[in-house]
Amino acid sequence: MIQYTGESKNWSASYTITKLNREDHTDQFQIRYKGKDPANVGRIKYKFTGTTMSGSGEQKLSGNRDIVSGSGGNGAIPLEDSTIQVIVEWRGHEEEMELSTGASRK
Repeated sequence: MIQYTGESKNWSASYTITKLNREDHTDQFQIRYKGKDPANVGRIKYKFTGTTMSGSGEQKLSGNRDIVSGSGGNGAIPLEDSTIQVIVEWRGHEEEMELSTGASRK
């Protein structure tokens, strides 16, 4: 399993890749609102970009702090020392964060 994590002022995010066998894997992207009142956040847009993957979505936070999306496949997975850029937009605000595994950069 490889897990990338990062955070900004109001959000934290993780991207987890689980290898099922030599070829197949699943991945899960999760964003968490760190504030006290998620019901007031409303609709958020997010996008993430890494070396071998990208994704985006739009969803309403309705009392729940988390948005989770997942998929599976057999494509390339990012290197452990790479980073994933995440942008979250809500109510006229925008924050960026960089997710990493904590692996040493060479």
